[in-house]
Amino acid sequence: MASSDITDNLTTDLLATTDTTATASTDPVASPSISLDQADADYAPGETVGITTTNVSDGGTFTFEVAHLSAGADGILGTADDVLAYDLTGTGTPWTVTDGGAGDLDGVVNGTIKTSWYVNNDAANQAFTLTATDPASGRVATVNFTDAVNAPTYDLTFANTVTINNAIFSSSDVVTGAGTGLLDPFVRIQSAGNNTTEQGYNTDANAFILDNTAKGGSQYVHSLNIADIPIQYVNGVGYYRFDLDINESNTATSQNLSLDAIQIWQASAGNLSNYAPGANPDQGTGAFPVADNASLIYNLDAGGDKFIGLNGQLQPGSGNTTDMSFLVPVANFDPSKPFIYLYSAMGYQSGTYQGSTETAQSTWTAESGFEEWNRQIGQVIDGHKFNDLNADHVWEAGEPALAGWKIYLDVNNNNQFDSGEPFTLTDANGYYKFTVTPGTYTIREVQQAGWSQDAPNNAQGEYTVTVVAGQDSHNNDFGNFQLGSITGHKYLDADGSLATTGDRTPVQGWTITLYNDANHNNTADAGEQVAQTTTDANGLYQFTGLLPGDYLINEQDQAGWTHLSPVQIDQNSLTSGQNLTNQDFINTQLGSISGHKYVDADGSLATTGDETGVSGWTITLYNDANHDNVADAGEQVAQTTTDGTGAYQFTALAPGDYIIKEEDKAGWTHLSPVQINQNSLTAGQDLTNQDFVNFKLFSISGHKYTDITGDGLSGDDTPLAGVTI
Repeated sequence: MASSDITDNLTTDLLATTDTTATASTDPVASPSISLDQADADYAPGETVGITTTNVSDGGTFTFEVAHLSAGADGILGTADDVLAYDLTGTGTPWTVTDGGAGDLDGVVNGTIKTSWYVNNDAANQAFTLTATDPASGRVATVNFTDAVNAPTYDLTFANTVTINNAIFSSSDVVTGAGTGLLDPFVRIQSAGNNTTEQGYNTDANAFILDNTAKGGSQYVHSLNIADIPIQYVNGVGYYRFDLDINESNTATSQNLSLDAIQIWQASAGNLSNYAPGANPDQGTGAFPVADNASLIYNLDAGGDKFIGLNGQLQPGSGNTTDMSFLVPVANFDPSKPFIYLYSAMGYQSGTYQGSTETAQSTWTAESGFEEWNRQIGQVIDGHKFNDLNADHVWEAGEPALAGWKIYLDVNNNNQFDSGEPFTLTDANGYYKFTVTPGTYTIREVQQAGWSQDAPNNAQGEYTVTVVAGQDSHNNDFGNFQLGSITGHKYLDADGSLATTGDRTPVQGWTITLYNDANHNNTADAGEQVAQTTTDANGLYQFTGLLPGDYLINEQDQAGWTHLSPVQIDQNSLTSGQNLTNQDFINTQLGSISGHKYVDADGSLATTGDETGVSGWTITLYNDANHDNVADAGEQVAQTTTDGTGAYQFTALAPGDYIIKEEDKAGWTHLSPVQINQNSLTAGQDLTNQDFVNFKLFSISGHKYTDITGDGLSGDDTPLAGVTI
């Protein structure tokens, strides 16, 4: 207990310290001075105040008297209106002592008088003034002292609530609900042997630590997960709640207990065991080693040493109350370190104290049973976070859980997460849990970029639940989905065959249309179109920001093209976050084969100026599917006749191998081949000048005559048979 002057101390806890004064004197001896044998000038009932007066004339005599000092009208000791009275035992009874004579405890004439005054029982918690007077000279010296108690920094010996370093301590908010099994003790401590102090903390470490009553990991000493600590609201602020049950004697003189230190730590493991309390455990200077990576969340003694006074008889017996509740702001905690350690030290205060509702002075030491920290087995609000693959608001088999999402209690119902609001992160199974005291709560999630919430299926995206004592609320599930995309290409296939891929080139500017097949009939119905785009220079098309669902992708039809892949791609269905690629459309461009039928006048291909078109000639086209250059049965695909210029044409031809044949006609002969083999026609190719050149056969005829007259005239000629021409 520290000392100060009377103004500092007597105004608060009736603790006075030496305050010596003396009157002026013309005596050659210096002014007398009084000192006491205890530096703090604080004496308990039954003690004797040792008094020494110096600067006494050798052999001189002083008269001593003690007065009861009380505050005056202003209620403050050490001010001008203080009142002196002689109403307590030993006050108003002066005694006289002579230097070196009777009553001088040193028995020597030396200018010093030593005497004493006995502190009676009715002096407890009172202040006094001692006066020493020299009757011969009128010199006077005074000193103040007390018989004060060790008053707590914060008094919870009666029903009271105090706030210390933003945490709330209460001996009035101690009801834990009705029924049994409402408390889970997580650490018990008890002074050992003749000790009157105790300290300890919870852990799963398999050892007796400090003054814990059991090894860690047992029923009464074990780890504590942040998700299991009940949350209590005070004026809209969330606090984690801890409850203390003390077991002090029911004797009035030993019913009190000092709570000297409280620290709360967080760590990633629940079995830490190397906390070092330091030389002064009651001052809150202990710590876990740095290697434990534990974080200090709360310290009672931050900002200065202090202690809380508790009364073990304020809530006597067992039942639905504890002795003190301890509320620490949720905002202090880090959910990423789930294990909570509560260290406490008790019984370190000396002296006594009588609270306002108590009948006697009580010591502060731990003199009876164990002390027990508990968590209320509160009401559970829980649920899961899941990826709603089909965006139907329901968590179904096969839909994965989502870890690492922030779920919070929206204390002020403003639909946003605010500093200080309780929150937790979903685990690997998507699970979250809050342990709360009875009340009404709003549960929400913090949105993440790229996701859309669809469960719960309400405009606010929240759950509002009311829980009473012993009632939980489960399956408060949050479902989200990611927007997806569909991409693909438009390709031109040169050979018109899906079996070969190296001959494909992208097609730009082709229109692709997307439909949401809401009725799942695989038909692009009116009203189902959701987007339309055109392919880029790489033939690429893309639809983004798509909700989960069934989609149809259609490509436009263009004249002169034919589909190798389906004109419509059915996607049943696009799921949450799916980026569907390679939804490709493969077309080939139709080609043509054209040529002429010519008659060559001189029958020589070496000369071309004498070729004229032949109309009405039949030209037949075959698709040489087996590539044998033979016009097999079943391979004919078209037939035409040449026009007035001798031209023929086959259009809308798919890529492939073709055979072109002209008809045979009597009287004609082929100068060019009767069959043209084309291996092969490629996509969009217009094959021209596939010409057939023929020569029309002619005849030479005449007669063999005998010219009877030999005149070269035919009038007398007669046919001559049997002559070889």
